[in-house]
Amino acid sequence: MKLKNRSLVQIAFTIIVMAIVIIYYLYINEYIDYKIFSIGDLNPYGGWSALKSFFTDVSYRFRGISYSMALTVAISITAFLFGRIFCGYICPIGAMQDFFKFMGNRLGLKEIRLPRWRYFNFELIKYLILILVLVLSILGLGHIISPLSPWVSYLNIFMGLSLKAGTIVLLAIAFLSLFIRRLFCRVFCPLGAFQALLSAIGPSTLEIGENCGRCIYCMRNCPVHIERPKEREISPECIRCVQCINTPCIRGNEGYRIRLGKIIMKVKAYVSISLVIFIVIFIILPILGPKGSGEAMAKIEGLNDGTFTGTALGFGGNIEVELVVENRQIKDIKVLSHSETTGYYEEVFRSLSRDIIERQNLSVDAISGATTTSRGFLNAVRRGISKSLEGN
Repeated sequence: MKLKNRSLVQIAFTIIVMAIVIIYYLYINEYIDYKIFSIGDLNPYGGWSALKSFFTDVSYRFRGISYSMALTVAISITAFLFGRIFCGYICPIGAMQDFFKFMGNRLGLKEIRLPRWRYFNFELIKYLILILVLVLSILGLGHIISPLSPWVSYLNIFMGLSLKAGTIVLLAIAFLSLFIRRLFCRVFCPLGAFQALLSAIGPSTLEIGENCGRCIYCMRNCPVHIERPKEREISPECIRCVQCINTPCIRGNEGYRIRLGKIIMKVKAYVSISLVIFIVIFIILPILGPKGSGEAMAKIEGLNDGTFTGTALGFGGNIEVELVVENRQIKDIKVLSHSETTGYYEEVFRSLSRDIIERQNLSVDAISGATTTSRGFLNAVRRGISKSLEGN
């Protein structure tokens, strides 16, 4: 069986993500002393988190463009210019769904089609979920829905197997994908809804050719089950897999085509340019982007020996730490309790503790992609230091 170009791209990005996460697992467990990216760097909601913190958190300080912010920007720009190309080619959860649907077809399982009604279809649900996620995040309650994220669970599979709510959601998506095409992308993914909104106002369209008879033969295997369009342009729900363009018309007519503004684009150019722009933004923006000032604090002096605790609010709830002070210096920092997300907190607790002890001050950089957890941890340490200074 010859794999299609899109499948090869999906496999490549999936392998890259798996390799990055496995290397990060080895890094945080101190088997190796380097990483490529952290799980936080692969968080597509990083830009939103920073924007929300900027407007709602008076203690927020801009510390430069992180890779998670760059990922949000890359997804947003490519979605606006080229449509949901991230969904069609890059997203590993999308690739996972395509794989399980392929397996369902090979096993001869009967496909289930989502019903459509005049005033409602299931695709609308993801827009309601997008609104819910934004509202909860603004209210500081993002940790309530975060454990259900299949994205976080997918990445954490390679950090060590653990059965949590998000893992169950991910397994359910995989199982249902045997019968239903891209159920999560079509019905539940808030990131997919966000991209569809940008695609709807962007300059690129997937449109019907002049002589197309609209038999929709070329759309029979559409991964998101887009039906015959009422207008010349296909719905923004399209994930731009371009399968309908690559499928020869049985009547010999011109079928669908990609238009960017007034330019009709070749498929290879369209896909290549969009993927290159995505990668360049993600890799280069954190390097070339503006850098914020780090946390500034004079060397910690005047500490009283003893054991002191401090508590502060992180992403998932309170973080409680214990400081051990000997000879008026911090000798050890232990996290007593927390509710932070797996894959995000490990590096924060290990790296920041080490840096604080080595420098004997709080002039340390927050961990990229885990800013809220970093800030909560540092505030907890700061409160423990205050108790030591007071001798309590």
